[in-house]
Amino acid sequence: MRITRREAINALKEMFETNTGKDDNVSTLTEKENDTATFMLDKRKYPRYEIIDKLQNFFTDKSIIDGQCRIEGITFVLTIVHIEERTKD
Repeated sequence: MRITRREAINALKEMFETNTGKDDNVSTLTEKENDTATFMLDKRKYPRYEIIDKLQNFFTDKSIIDGQCRIEGITFVLTIVHIEERTKD
């Protein structure tokens, strides 16, 4: 099934219980007008392996139209996940 970036963002918002505020104890979200988003997921609430597992399960039968889900390199406090436009290399 193909989904839009907006549909992916909305699903991840629900999956990771994010908000747009800044609170050290919750996961936060920054959205941009072009249907891209950055999720900053607190490792105390969601360990990296759990995030990867949830994303793999969600995207098993889905792909983002003209977009991608990307996990940034390792950080100590946050796991950073992007829903963004697919790069054209």
